[in-house]
Amino acid sequence: MPAKPIRLVQITDTHLIAEPGAEVYGVDSFATLERTLAQMTQIKSDGWAPDLVVHSGDLSDDGTAESYRRLRSLLAPLALPVYCVRGNHDMREEMMTSLCGGQIQSVRSVDIETWRIIFLDSQVPRKVHGHLDAEELAALDGALGTSPDRHALIVLHHGPLTVCPMPVCQLDNAEELWTLLGRRSNVRAILSGHNHCAVDEVRQGIRALVTPATSLQFEHPKTAPPSGTGFWEIHGTDRQRQAWRRLELYPDGAVVTEVVWTKP
Repeated sequence: MPAKPIRLVQITDTHLIAEPGAEVYGVDSFATLERTLAQMTQIKSDGWAPDLVVHSGDLSDDGTAESYRRLRSLLAPLALPVYCVRGNHDMREEMMTSLCGGQIQSVRSVDIETWRIIFLDSQVPRKVHGHLDAEELAALDGALGTSPDRHALIVLHHGPLTVCPMPVCQLDNAEELWTLLGRRSNVRAILSGHNHCAVDEVRQGIRALVTPATSLQFEHPKTAPPSGTGFWEIHGTDRQRQAWRRLELYPDGAVVTEVVWTKP
């Protein structure tokens, strides 16, 4: 029988706002998250019980304290450790004051059995695209180097895959991240959001995973648009589907994962 894995849930791009019942991008993001978490809890009762939850950013859409309090009202009843990173929409002070505390935390890393989960902040203030500054890259290198025998899972908002040719959809120094990871041998997977779609690729032996949103999904263009083209001119939307990702992290470094789509 295989050794028992760490069971982890990833949610992303919840985009909550302050006003109850109001919509963002044509979706009541509180209602879609509430429905997603209810179905996730049902899976737990059916025998797949997560050990922790990670939220890979854009927790809020408007960055208000009230939006984070509304999010906390949904996450706290899970009675699980929840670890959050910022997305481009998030506001640090409001997030730390109105969401984090108790089992909901924003930390640099957490060690669980043979694994180290490392959380990175890719936010560029007042911008949509992502960037990992020198401090974040140094912290990542240190977290990997101080525990080389642990398998590593990296969580950030803007992932290092080019899912869309538009710069706003990208981590602008992704190649710098891949170069750093090429000097380390213990990274097994990278979890991200931001792109509101599902991607599962392997690069440099590392599983790079983009997870769909609990709010709405985007359909990205395949080729670069003309200069000056707006985001909404070339991106389609799917407001009918929401999802979350479940992962099993095994003691030998194996990663088993699937995207779970929320039922209407």
